[in-house]
Amino acid sequence: MKNLLRTLPILILLIFPIYCLGQANKEPADIREMLASSAKKADKDFPDGKDVLLTHFSYLGKLLTKQGVIYVVDMRSVLNNMSAPRGVNYIMFFDNKYKFLGKQGYASSTPLWCEGGKLFLFGDLDGFSDRGDGNVIDLSDGYENLRIYHEKRYGSSGGIFDD
Repeated sequence: MKNLLRTLPILILLIFPIYCLGQANKEPADIREMLASSAKKADKDFPDGKDVLLTHFSYLGKLLTKQGVIYVVDMRSVLNNMSAPRGVNYIMFFDNKYKFLGKQGYASSTPLWCEGGKLFLFGDLDGFSDRGDGNVIDLSDGYENLRIYHEKRYGSSGGIFDD
């Protein structure tokens, strides 16, 4: 018993810093809220809640790039007071400090999953883009070097329509 009482404080002193290191590397409990707050401040087109209503803001995952982690969000909104509601959809990108980097519009090519530095879409991107066509948004080299191209991948590409 005496030995246990002597070694217990030493064990606590050894284990506590290891526990703290593990806690320091974790993402906040509600990363979605952090990203939404950043988008509201930085994106001039973010839904204002009056004319444009936010209907969907979901944290999709993170991409691992040469410049660090990039967080990905799927955002959808509709125009208010319309008899036939229309809206806009964006894939939003944030750096490892939750700073808004930019966005990519789309109509129905929903973002599906993140894998390494690649974001896979449901079919080829159907939004306006000057960076290419395809079902993959590749940020492996960072947001500034974003590329879009087609990759045969079950669940993402054209399925039986792929050549």
